[in-house]
Amino acid sequence: MGALNNTKEVRSRYKNRIKSNLFFLILIIIIIATTIFLAIEPTIKNWTITSVPDNKETLEGIDVSNHQGSINWKAIDQNLINFAFIKATEGINFVDKSFSKNWNESQDAGFLVGAYHYYNVNDDGKTQAEHYISIVPKEKHTLPPVIDIEETGEDQAKLIVELRQCADTLEAYYGIKPIFYVNNRTYELYIRDNFEDYLIWYAIYNNPPPIENWTFWQFTDSGSVNGIDGPVDFNNFQGDKEDIMLITN
Repeated sequence: MGALNNTKEVRSRYKNRIKSNLFFLILIIIIIATTIFLAIEPTIKNWTITSVPDNKETLEGIDVSNHQGSINWKAIDQNLINFAFIKATEGINFVDKSFSKNWNESQDAGFLVGAYHYYNVNDDGKTQAEHYISIVPKEKHTLPPVIDIEETGEDQAKLIVELRQCADTLEAYYGIKPIFYVNNRTYELYIRDNFEDYLIWYAIYNNPPPIENWTFWQFTDSGSVNGIDGPVDFNNFQGDKEDIMLITN
């Protein structure tokens, strides 16, 4: 009888060990699958975009950086301001110190947002894109990344190649073509005839953009809005709610 009990004990321990190993195997599979999913899918957050109304033919927004100081996003009138671009990075190592705060608080307040990178003409294009990627989360329902090209370099052909590498790297990671922020000179030198299938954010004051295919227009750098102390850039989007949501992630 003792031998029989020992056999049953051994079998019981064996079954428990199998169950335990199976449990850990399933747990490991779940962890691996979750890791892969998070690596390839944009983050989905719980906020709801409330800033973009259904009844407007054109939309108005702002772009901000640390120069605006501490922003009270919940005090900004969403009947006036419908979207926001937030400075994230510059060159290959600069990070705007207000980026994380502005990125999170603007979305918590219900704004449709995107992030921009100030392009340094003396730095490698791909490395600049990788720097931006290391800082800006990949999230659903956000505007495309922006390459802010305001400066001019000595070698036009080389800079166009570098901009292409920057744009391609951003698109490969975020799954959407970036927007080019330009002025008259940088548009003519680098973007026209080279990046025809990209959205254009044109900065020009006093007059409308001299091109028809602009998507965003920065029309003043001296706007005023509750929640921000001092002047702020104002922008128009050429379209309505359906149009702007079509260009988001």
